[in-house]
Amino acid sequence: MPIPRHYGEVVNSITPVGQSTPPRRRVSHPTVRMVLDVVVVVAGVALLVWGIVGMASPTITCRGAEMHPGDTCFKATYTATRSNTVQTYEQRRRSIAQSRPTVIGLGAALTAFGAVMSWQSVKTRRRDHSSDNPIGP
Repeated sequence: MPIPRHYGEVVNSITPVGQSTPPRRRVSHPTVRMVLDVVVVVAGVALLVWGIVGMASPTITCRGAEMHPGDTCFKATYTATRSNTVQTYEQRRRSIAQSRPTVIGLGAALTAFGAVMSWQSVKTRRRDHSSDNPIGP
């Protein structure tokens, strides 16, 4: 047997039986969303620029000291600043060259994602504002 509802209560099909009003939904502010979308685009562009320009001819360093061909460096780990593994200048340069496509790909993906999200925000904002006009869309 259905529970009787009283006039004046706000209910809909998703309101639980024991609840007289629907749960509050979290409202996101469109300006904050747009700013975050733009931040994602800027971060993606920064990764792209760093991958294309910065990693093209990088300065190879070992704990802040510039390395030159023939130099070696004790590889650091997450738990220690020095380990028994030694890397040469050529190995460090090759490692940077191998990671360059990944950085560029991530930058491109992040830029595309942010651009799509920004476009969606703009479309939603235009649609919402067009309905505010009392004359029509």
